[in-house]
Amino acid sequence: MIERLQKTAEFVKARRATTEATGYVNPDFDYRWKHTLRVVQYGKQLAEAEGADVEVCMSACLLHDISKFDAEEYGVEHGRVSARIARPFLETLGYDEKRLNNICYSIAVHVDDKSDFEHPVTLESKIVSDADNIDRFGAYRLLIQFSETGNYEKLVEKAATRLLTLKKYRAGGIMGTAKGEELFNRQLDVQIHVLERLVEDSQLTIEI
Repeated sequence: MIERLQKTAEFVKARRATTEATGYVNPDFDYRWKHTLRVVQYGKQLAEAEGADVEVCMSACLLHDISKFDAEEYGVEHGRVSARIARPFLETLGYDEKRLNNICYSIAVHVDDKSDFEHPVTLESKIVSDADNIDRFGAYRLLIQFSETGNYEKLVEKAATRLLTLKKYRAGGIMGTAKGEELFNRQLDVQIHVLERLVEDSQLTIEI
């Protein structure tokens, strides 16, 4: 398992290097790789907790955003594009057809639950989507999102609006696995706590 995962990681890094060799510079690439590594670790945790195929989950997590290392922007299609990029490479690693298709399906559907080939929904596909969302709601993304906001009043307004969304998510039921829900809620609780304090503190900004 380790050897195949290491080869997969090298494949992703080679995709990035090939794009950068053309002279295309994207500062998002460094974040994207670090995001990928965290998603892999979340995927491993979820797979172990849920009794899923750990290697399938980790492999799919490594490859889920490989198309993000291209110069072209694929938007919501990037999961399906990533699966198409991944398949020929995965065929060289000796996976049986069932596991290979599961990896590709899990990659393809992680954005919007849609694939461009027929395949039943799997536990592994739910885990890859959950792992991606858990990291997307981490502390780093919170800091980046709000560091781009302008003045104080706009920051507070954005925080109040964001809180409505976060609390809606916190009501539960949007993740595919029980462990995913637990870890996702932990991320939400951090963000909700920080943003609530920001809004509460803003109410103290009054003239005497």
